[in-house]
Amino acid sequence: RLHPKNKRFCAQRLWDQGSEAGWMNDIENEFQALAQKIVSGLPFLSSEQNVAATESFTLWLSRALAQQSPISDQAINGVGGEHLTEDQQERLEKSGGASISSDQTIAGRFLCGIQIRQRMDALSPQLEGKRWGIVKANGGEFISPDTFGHAVLPVTPTVYLFLGHEDSTISKLEVAEINALAERSAKKYCFARDFAACPL
Repeated sequence: RLHPKNKRFCAQRLWDQGSEAGWMNDIENEFQALAQKIVSGLPFLSSEQNVAATESFTLWLSRALAQQSPISDQAINGVGGEHLTEDQQERLEKSGGASISSDQTIAGRFLCGIQIRQRMDALSPQLEGKRWGIVKANGGEFISPDTFGHAVLPVTPTVYLFLGHEDSTISKLEVAEINALAERSAKKYCFARDFAACPL
């Protein structure tokens, strides 16, 4: 049993703090509000809620791709860097800025935040107009992978959002099929509330 802040689940300084605390946080908060409505009995997603689910999915997928292929620090030719203390750099980053070091390099995390947004913008049109279905497990619980090979979003151990699926309740056998797919999709880990309750 690991705490959600365990390093296995975290990407330390892989993308910039401005993106993390800014637009990424906005997307996460909007999806969290949607998840709470689903848990409270929301029967289906509105057009606006579908957009929120798509944003959350493309963020999740784009972050996973960023973790698999981190961007190294890059040389910026012809641009003078700054001699900033570590505290000054962190304050600048926290406010959404970026800095070029005195050796004329920019940290890869600043480019990563931009790349994640670009990937999301490229993925979103492919999902536009498609509907997310609320799928509930009638028996057993879902396994969640670090990344899914399909357009699926975990909400609770017994509720998932599936792109292009009807709002429905599925059998324990179908849950087992999805869990097997989740295990195959994972790159580094899977998590669940209770693996003993997850059929395979």
